[in-house]
Order: sequence, then structure tokens, then C-alpha cells
Amino acid sequence: MGKKKSLERHYNKWGYIFILPFVLAFLIFHLWPMLTTFYYAFCDLKRVSVITEPPKLLTSNGLPWYKNFQELFATSSFKISIKNTFYFMICQIIPEWILAFWLAAMMTDRRLKIKGRSLFRTSFFFPKLVFGSSMGYRVFFSITGYVASSVAFILTAAAIDGFGVTEKDFNFFLSNRFLIIAVSVFMHFGITFIYAVAGMTSIPVEVFEAAEIDGSSRPHTFFHVTLPSIRPILFFVVVVSVVDGLNMSDIPAMLSDRYDISRSGLTMMNFLQNMLGMGQVWDRASAFSLVLFALSAIISGIIYFLLIRDRYEARLARLRRKEKREERRLARAAKAVNA
Repeated sequence: MGKKKSLERHYNKWGYIFILPFVLAFLIFHLWPMLTTFYYAFCDLKRVSVITEPPKLLTSNGLPWYKNFQELFATSSFKISIKNTFYFMICQIIPEWILAFWLAAMMTDRRLKIKGRSLFRTSFFFPKLVFGSSMGYRVFFSITGYVASSVAFILTAAAIDGFGVTEKDFNFFLSNRFLIIAVSVFMHFGITFIYAVAGMTSIPVEVFEAAEIDGSSRPHTFFHVTLPSIRPILFFVVVVSVVDGLNMSDIPAMLSDRYDISRSGLTMMNFLQNMLGMGQVWDRASAFSLVLFALSAIISGIIYFLLIRDRYEARLARLRRKEKREERRLARAAKAVNA
């Protein structure tokens, strides 16, 4: 018995040794910057280019603790960036999910005899890999520009031909906003497709066979069997999509016109990068990071409690807590009577 315990302690020791590098890297490169960012958000770092000593809090200088947040929300560019971020996020996520889950349902459907499924799965994820290089951007932009100009020419010709539509009705499809949305969907739907395929392939085959025997149609099977069965994966996909939408920066920065007065392509991350580029605004940049963190947490919580959480399980948990409270109350009452 003692030898077995000694062997277990030996294996546990190596487990802690293997996990130690990750813990150290997390504490140094992730947790410590998060704590300092939280601290800097309530400090006065105006006209400070290099932080060489711990800064003083705003309250120690006689200023309100929310001063950095007040200045941040008073900036018009910050309000525009929030509006644009949520606009791009909604316009990107909806078609991305529709395309990714539709393709995943087709690739995992047993009743569809699709040959070369592995090749299709690779090709759907390929844009995510190609977009890591500048060549991928240039090729896609060239193709997109050619297709967009061709479609605009055809639609304009049709409008002139008497369909009651003017050329101005197609300006959105030639604008930077539409190009940002199209490129974002093309770039991100592949990874969402991989997550959806992983969740659908984890469902036991017997579940789909039972639905097929009961005469369930494909749409009914997808909405009433597939989606409820991949609820954890669905929650993960939704949270990742929301976080990616809030952190959108590279595509809008590349496709936006820097001289655009309306700033139609300015997102929250671009606004943060502009602040850091100007320098000497560490306090406002830290406050902005906390606002972005709060938005991510609030949206993720709303998604979980309204869409992903099992309401029946939550109701059962509440009933169990109520029963335990009632049992404790009765036990206290019985104890008081016996006393």
C-alpha cells in the first residue's frame, strides 16, 4: 500500500513539473499585464511616455476615480467605434453562422452521398490559412474587385433598362463597409465550420437514425436534434465569434479610407491602436481595455443565460435549493422545540 502511494506521488510530481512552464508564462505574460491594466485605468498617466515607477491613483491627486472613463466616453471617435464594431459584428456573424452550419450539416449528413468530403472540409478552412499572407489578401481583393465591378455593371445596366432602380441603390455593394463584411465572412467561416463539424460528428449515430425512422425532415432534425445536442460547442462558437467581432481590427484598417471624415470603418480595436500610436494616453487606453473586457463578459453572459443555458436544469436546481432551505428551516424549528 505504501509503495502504491509513493508511486502516485512520483507521477503527480512530474505532472506539476510539466504544467509549471504554462503557469509561469500565464502569470508573467497574461495575468500580470491584466492586473497592471486594471490599475492603470484608475491612475493619472497624462504626458507620461515611459512608466518607470508605480503611478499614483486619481483619488490621491484629488480627481474622481472615473475620470479616465468619463473622458473616454466623451470622445466622439469612441462612440463611432462602438457603433461600427457592433454593426460589423452583427453583419458578419449572421451570414457566417448560416454558411458554416449549413455546410457542416451537409458534410455530416449520412443521407447525402457526397464524395471527397475531406477535400471540401480542407477547402472551406483554407481561406483562414491563406489570409495570413499578404498574397492571399491581394489575390482575394483582386478577385473581389473584379466580381464587384462586373456585378455593378450588370445591375446598373438592368436599372437603366427600366426596372425602376437607380445606380445609387448599389452604392453599398461597392462601399468599404460591404467589402469589410464580405472579407470577414470569407475569412472566419472556415474555423466556425470546423467547430460545427466537430460538434455534429460527436453526436451518436443512433440519434440521427431514430430521427430518420420517425420521419423527421432535414430541417426538423437540424433544429430539434442537432443544435440541442451540440449546445456546449454552440456556446463556444458564439462566444468566440463575439470576441472576434469585438477585436476586429486588421480587415477594417486595411480596407478603410484613412481620410474618411465619417470614419465608417473605425472599430474599437482601431481606436485603441490609434490612442496607443499617439502615445502618452496609457490611462485612457487601460480604461478602454476594461470597457472592452466588460462588453465581452456582459454579452457572453447574456448569450449563456438566454440562449445556451438549460432552463429545465436551472429550474430543477432552484427547486433543490428551495427544498434544502425548507429542510434546514424545519430542522431548526424541531431543534428549538426539543430545546
